[in-house]
Amino acid sequence: MLKRFSARDLILITSIAALGIAVKPIINPFTKMVSMPLGIPGGSLAGGLYMLWLVLALCIVRKKWTGTIFGMLQAVLVLLIGMAGKMGAFSLVAYTIPGIVADLVFFGGLKPEKLFTHLLLCAMANLAGSVVTALFFFHHPLPVLALNSGLAIISGLSGGALSFGIYQALQKARILL
Repeated sequence: MLKRFSARDLILITSIAALGIAVKPIINPFTKMVSMPLGIPGGSLAGGLYMLWLVLALCIVRKKWTGTIFGMLQAVLVLLIGMAGKMGAFSLVAYTIPGIVADLVFFGGLKPEKLFTHLLLCAMANLAGSVVTALFFFHHPLPVLALNSGLAIISGLSGGALSFGIYQALQKARILL
């Protein structure tokens, strides 16, 4: 699977994945300030800000399995640096599933230069991660799952808009080839 990726592709994926992990400690406290008093899962609320990096990597590299590799890499990095928290080894699932979903959606004919692509990818990836975590790790009942899913989609749309803005800025600065 890795044979189709150049060294440049792998460096981009790794760099963006590391950047996504690096911003988590900054975002997490703010998310908890909002989510804990409301009794809602913080991951769904902030997930769009985490998933924007996945979408950005996928739209920049544009190769099949980019999202999956990105998710697996982030999972391994989170485990190695001790940021997995209560999820532990389940992080391998929670980080990889959104990457798989993003890959499947992206290669359905979406164009990286379109806002719709970023919105859809980020919302679907965040929804997938949120649902998998809510069902298999937290065992949330259906009403909580529905609320969680709605928040995940809204957060994903926000992350998709940010991803698109970053993507456009990179294009305008001629950083992207």
